[in-house]
Amino acid sequence: MSELLNQAKALAPEIVRWRRHIHENPEVSAVLPNTCAYVTAELRKMGYEPYEVGGGVVAMLDGQPDGKVILLRADMDALPMAEESGEPFASKNPHAAHTCGHDTHTAMLLGAAKLLMDNKGKVKGRVKFMFQPGEEGYNGCKNMIADGLLESPHVDVAFGMHSAPASDYKTGTVLYADGTYAASADAFKVTVHGKGCHGARPEDGIDPINIITHIHRALQTINSREHNQKEPLILTIGQIIAGDACNIIPERGYFTGTIRTFNQQVREHAKRRFIEIVNGVCATFGGHADIEWTTEMAPTINDPAVTPELLGYIRELVGEENMAEVPASMGSEDFSEVLLNVPGSYLNLSFGSREEGYLFGGHHPKIRHNEDALPRLLAVARGDRFLYACFMTLSS
Repeated sequence: MSELLNQAKALAPEIVRWRRHIHENPEVSAVLPNTCAYVTAELRKMGYEPYEVGGGVVAMLDGQPDGKVILLRADMDALPMAEESGEPFASKNPHAAHTCGHDTHTAMLLGAAKLLMDNKGKVKGRVKFMFQPGEEGYNGCKNMIADGLLESPHVDVAFGMHSAPASDYKTGTVLYADGTYAASADAFKVTVHGKGCHGARPEDGIDPINIITHIHRALQTINSREHNQKEPLILTIGQIIAGDACNIIPERGYFTGTIRTFNQQVREHAKRRFIEIVNGVCATFGGHADIEWTTEMAPTINDPAVTPELLGYIRELVGEENMAEVPASMGSEDFSEVLLNVPGSYLNLSFGSREEGYLFGGHHPKIRHNEDALPRLLAVARGDRFLYACFMTLSS
C-alpha cells in the first residue's frame, strides 16, 4: 500500500499541471470542446483509447479477466461567473470560472487513470473512467447514461467525489455520509398565461401576476400541511418575472425555483402536487400554465452494502483520524443518476479548512483549493469487488 501512496505522491506535479491548465481555461454547459480535447489528449499519452459518450469522454482500462467493471467519475464544467481568487492561474475567461472545483476532480481522475495504467497488471477487473460535462444544471450525467455510459461493458459499481474547501476539516480529510448524501433538485420554470389589458380596466383581462402570487402562497401548503415534518422538503421560488409597465396588465409572466428533498417518495409526491396546484389555481382565475422541469436530479444515496466496504478500505489506507462522517446536504449532485442504476458511493475530500485560511466555499468567486489534497488519489484493491478505486487520499 505504501508503494501505491508513493506513486500517487510522485504524480503530484503532473496532477497540479493538469488542474491549473483546466482552471485557466474553463468552459460552461454540456458542450466543452476544448476541455474534452485536452482530457482526450492526456489519456492518449497514457496509452488509453478514449471515446465520446453523450458529450463527455470515456476511457477503459482492461485489467486481469473475470473481475468487476468499476466506474470512476469526474465532472469537468465550470460556472458562468467571474473569478476573484487572485490565483496566478486564475481563469482567462471573464465569463466562466471553476468555482465549484470540477477542475480538481478532472485532474484527480486523470491521475487515477495514470496510476492505474502504471499498475495495470495488478488490477483485477476493468475500470471505466467517466469525464462528464454539464453537471451544473445541464443534465450531463443523464445525457451520458442515455448514450450508453453504463453498458458495453455493463458497470457493476460506481464511485464519485467532490472537493470541499472552506470545510470544518483539515486538508485531505475524507468526508462521507452513511445513506443519503445529497438532496434531489428539480428545477422548474412555470409560464402563466392570462389576458393583457389596460391597468385601469382589469376587468377586461386575466391578470397573470395575480395568479402567480396565489400559486406562490398555495405551494407552501405542500410542506406545511401535506408533508411529514420529519422528512426535509424545501420548495423555493427564486424568480418572478412579469410585465413591462406600471399601467399594463401583462399577457403572461413566469416564475422559477427548485424542489429539494432526501426522499424519493417525498420528491414524487411534491412534484405531483406542484403540478396539481399550479393548474388548479390557474383554472380558478381563468388562466393556464406551461410547466417545464429544467433540471431533474434524484437524491444522491450511497449504497448500504458497497459504502461500508469502500470506507473500510479507505480507513485502512488513510486512518480513522483522517475521516469524518458528515450530515446529508440539501445541495444536489447529478451523479445520483448513476446511483439510480448501479450501486456505488459518493464522497467529499477536504481541500482546505477555514482554520487553514480557505474561507470561501463552492460557487463563491474567491474560492481557493489547497492543492496539497490533489495527490491523495483513490483507493484500494480487494478481490474482484474494488480495485484501486477511489483515489482520494491525504496530503502528508
